[in-house]
Amino acid sequence: MNIDEIEVSPLAAESLGVRSLCTLVRTPDVCILFDPSAALAKRYSLEPHPSEYLALQSSLERIRAAAELADIISISHYHYDHIRPGFTNSLYNFSTQDERKQTLEGKVVFAKDNRENINSSQRRRAFFFQKDIKSVVKEIHWVDGRQFMFGETKITYSNALPHGPVGSTLGYVLATTVEYRGARVLFAPDVQGPIARDTLSYILSQDPSAAILGGPPIYLSNLSKDQLQSALYCLSNLAASLSILIVDHHIMRDLKWNDWMRPILSVAKESGNRTISMAALAGQGNRCLEAQRPELYRTDPPSDEFLRWTQASEEYKIQNMPPL
Repeated sequence: MNIDEIEVSPLAAESLGVRSLCTLVRTPDVCILFDPSAALAKRYSLEPHPSEYLALQSSLERIRAAAELADIISISHYHYDHIRPGFTNSLYNFSTQDERKQTLEGKVVFAKDNRENINSSQRRRAFFFQKDIKSVVKEIHWVDGRQFMFGETKITYSNALPHGPVGSTLGYVLATTVEYRGARVLFAPDVQGPIARDTLSYILSQDPSAAILGGPPIYLSNLSKDQLQSALYCLSNLAASLSILIVDHHIMRDLKWNDWMRPILSVAKESGNRTISMAALAGQGNRCLEAQRPELYRTDPPSDEFLRWTQASEEYKIQNMPPL
């Protein structure tokens, strides 16, 4: 999709079959790859279905191709569905020890600060990320609250925003606004709605022409009724205010995502705006494979060889790719 002269290309997301919100944004001046990773996870006491592994494979191929085009690699935070692990994991990531070095070699990296407003888990991951890539990247910048100009393109990073509700133990993320000749595209992953009202205020202050957001994790039992109501309020405000709102990621890990989004979709329609998924942005139908996993195992049974692999030890599965 083009937002005036800004080209937005969705590469991976839950509506495209994997855990991710990876997006390529191009202006006439610069090409930016946001959160270049994708992952899977165990759910319903089931390992991912073969169709999910195939979707992961395809997503990573798109991400690697986009990384070759990108001038800048942007990292909002250090969860492995947003940044590639620096180790082998054939079970949920299809990662190898050298992969992220190869992906980032020669690139300019804009990343979440690993020293402030970061929880202990992400600080540890960020430390090893910096250690792994510092010898191969062109430059690395900690970008919380900073702005950069490339020709007529302005890239603005937020200060650290909560990963969902205020005080979340999951830490913080960055939102990014790419502006070219008055058009603005905002990328705000893992704000979980947003849930936090201050995050809503920040997004509105950027006055984006289009915004890509991670929706609330409605599949999690520890999300309170008040938090869900706050996410509904915030998303309704955004749907009424923004011409194009893309909502995806955590929310689409639940089969009831469309029911939960119905009031927001109504607000968008009444306001003459569009609220869509990443798959719709890519011109495709939604493939929420993780949410559909039990049904996939029932209607498209995996091979005996694959089932034997799922029953092996976790250590074995991490070191050995699934037979697809």
